[in-house]
Amino acid sequence: MVDTQKNKLIHATERLLCSRGLARVTTRDIAQAAKVAEGALYHHFGDKAELILEVALHGVGSFREVLDSLPLQVGLNTVDRNLERVLLSAFEFHSKVAPLFCSLFADKELLGRTRRVMNERCIGPGRDAQVLAAYLRAEQRLGRVNPAAETETAAKLMLAVSFNAALHDNFYGTDPGDTKGRRRMRAAVRALLVGLAPEGSESRARRRSRKAGR
Repeated sequence: MVDTQKNKLIHATERLLCSRGLARVTTRDIAQAAKVAEGALYHHFGDKAELILEVALHGVGSFREVLDSLPLQVGLNTVDRNLERVLLSAFEFHSKVAPLFCSLFADKELLGRTRRVMNERCIGPGRDAQVLAAYLRAEQRLGRVNPAAETETAAKLMLAVSFNAALHDNFYGTDPGDTKGRRRMRAAVRALLVGLAPEGSESRARRRSRKAGR
């Protein structure tokens, strides 16, 4: 019963946010759409910010699993293949949540509360970048990533590419599942690896990047 109510509230919030936008959705609207008492919402979620985060986490898809499995991928496959897998799952997630998080900027109070909840739970883009940077450092120790590479900056750039592509597609109404989106993510990884490639393999990485851009 409890889980059913909670899921109803999450799905109702998703539908309303897509049809009305964050600014025009109240907790009363959500409760009515979920066909539960408004008090039930506060039984499952401390406030609207916690509910918004649950909606975002509901759309995370394979991204969290892919990130959490990165330590097991160190030294396996190729670095570019591992990074492509991360970026493709990030892009899928960002395509779902980009409109939601952008709309938070219109409500400073809700934005602040959401930020505090994310910090309390140790979740968010900062944590994602840390996990990715740790993977790159591990690959550096194996000689598969340029020892001079700034891993934290590289990780942030990768996630920024994904989020920016998601914003672009949402703004122009492009289908995020389009194969062009997947090619963009792969091209971004290859372009980044030109700077991450171990010494002596830079020319090979450049050739690979040029080939991908054709």
